[in-house]
Amino acid sequence: MPILPLATFVGFGAAFTGSALFCRVSLPLLRDLFLVTPGARSSHVRATPQGGGLIVAPLALAIAWVALLSIGWRPQVFDWRLLAALLALTALGCWDDLRGLSARFRLLVQAGAAALVLMTLPSQPLLIVACLPPFLAFSVLLIGVLWFVNLTNFMDGIDLISVTQFVPAFLTIALLEALGHEAIGPLSMATLCLAFAGALLGFATLNRPPARLFLGDSGSLPLGLLGATGALLVAGQYGVIVAGLPFLYYCADATLTLARRALAGEKVWEAHKQHFYQRALQRGLTVPQIIQRIGVCNVALCAASLLVVNASPAAHYAALAFGIVVVGALLRSLARGSG
Repeated sequence: MPILPLATFVGFGAAFTGSALFCRVSLPLLRDLFLVTPGARSSHVRATPQGGGLIVAPLALAIAWVALLSIGWRPQVFDWRLLAALLALTALGCWDDLRGLSARFRLLVQAGAAALVLMTLPSQPLLIVACLPPFLAFSVLLIGVLWFVNLTNFMDGIDLISVTQFVPAFLTIALLEALGHEAIGPLSMATLCLAFAGALLGFATLNRPPARLFLGDSGSLPLGLLGATGALLVAGQYGVIVAGLPFLYYCADATLTLARRALAGEKVWEAHKQHFYQRALQRGLTVPQIIQRIGVCNVALCAASLLVVNASPAAHYAALAFGIVVVGALLRSLARGSG
């Protein structure tokens, strides 16, 4: 049974401490470069800097690699390409935060980063689309990764929401690596997930309401790619349901909102305030109330995923039904803005 090395957990603590410190020290510079003034589609009410992703992502990557190299780890092709892809999306997000980029260019770079990772995935995740011809299978996975990267960006709209989503999800992926009978993927994945979880918690010290710092695209894009990669590795070992449950709320909110806007003839790529959590804010719920509900939902989804790891297919479907009920109740509560 794989056991995560102590260096992995040391990396988690170092990422938390370093992120909290560097976010605080860098705040004046980020305020000068990335200050965001509230607009008609903003969920915040005062000018707040973004760019926290420029600390969270590079710091988590550096700490994870140092932790792994300290135990004699040798990076493989997959590790180098994942590193390059995550840094490319961090740089893309920074550029977009600074000056704004066309949707076509952003999508092109995102597709290149996603393809770079998919080309070197271990064989197991590819079995989820093994019934398709190779080119079509790769295309389906590429579209799925691109969608998840972008929905992560779409959903990062209020204080702590990305922290509330990705910390439990990344901890779940790391636990699956530690508790499973077989490794779900390269050791680097569990270590990266723990480092990113620690860095996000450090960032949360300045992102808690009322936020003094936002992630920006420089954080949401690499988070989406790492989350999608981890989910694919989990899916290859334990199945799509176990992999998808931790991200079910994010996927449901973003997808249903996009579908609703598309049916209304709106430009789905433009910023808006129609996500379920944004509608809850407009209907009187406070940010802490919204985040508390989303957090409880995400922890329940992650727990359900862990509970059925080695269970029968019937248990997997029962967990999925549970997840749908929990997410449905949350979306209904947010849409109504009920207390």
